[in-house]
Amino acid sequence: MPLEAIAINSLDAPLIKKPARDNELAERLQALYDSDDAQPDGLEVLNIIKQGFKRGQYLYVGMFNDKPIAAVACFDDGQTNAKRLQYLTVHPENRKRAIDAKFIKLVYDCEVRKGVREFVPADADIHRIMSEYELLRVKD
Repeated sequence: MPLEAIAINSLDAPLIKKPARDNELAERLQALYDSDDAQPDGLEVLNIIKQGFKRGQYLYVGMFNDKPIAAVACFDDGQTNAKRLQYLTVHPENRKRAIDAKFIKLVYDCEVRKGVREFVPADADIHRIMSEYELLRVKD
């Protein structure tokens, strides 16, 4: 099964087909963020994302073989039509394999289909990817 980007607005979204326990998705996402030195503590990130959910924001989760291997928050600042991408993380076994770029492209494609025309990468890695692949603005 190929990598797919799925937008969720709740940490109890049924992304894992046969979860072994309650809150498995949230636990796996927290572990992903905890394993990433470039990101804040997993619990801190998930709390920020939960606050975003209350305002209609999304977390894109990269699923592969029924497991989350990547995540990035997609925030709307409420002032422009741009989307801010922040808190990108990829499973340690998939780092340095361009999964981050493929995942960002999947998220970009999903948001463009919703009508988004401009993106604001909130960290250096996302900015590098989006600049390199010319994904900051949709070309008309």
